[in-house]
Amino acid sequence: SICLHVNPQQAVRAMLEADAYPGPSLVVAYSPCISQGYAMAESIQHCQAAVDSGYWPLFRFNPELAASGNNPFQLDSRKVKGDLFKMLAS
Repeated sequence: SICLHVNPQQAVRAMLEADAYPGPSLVVAYSPCISQGYAMAESIQHCQAAVDSGYWPLFRFNPELAASGNNPFQLDSRKVKGDLFKMLAS
C-alpha cells in the first residue's frame, strides 16, 4: 500500500520489491482525484491527512522474507497522529 505524494521512497521501494518478486505482485496506491470531489490543488494535503489519520496505512508485504525468518509484513507508516473523523469529513 503506497501513497506517492506522502512517501515517494517507500513507494519506489514497494514497486521495486513487487517487480523483483518471482510471482504475481500487487501494488495498491492511494491517489485522490477530482471526480471524488477533491480539488487537485489540495491532493497532497489530502494524501498526508489520509496517511496521518491511519485511513491509508503505508505497508509492504514480501513473502520471501519469511524464508529467512523475518516478518513478511513491513509497516512503513508512522504512529497515527491525525484525526480520522476530520479527514473523512473533509
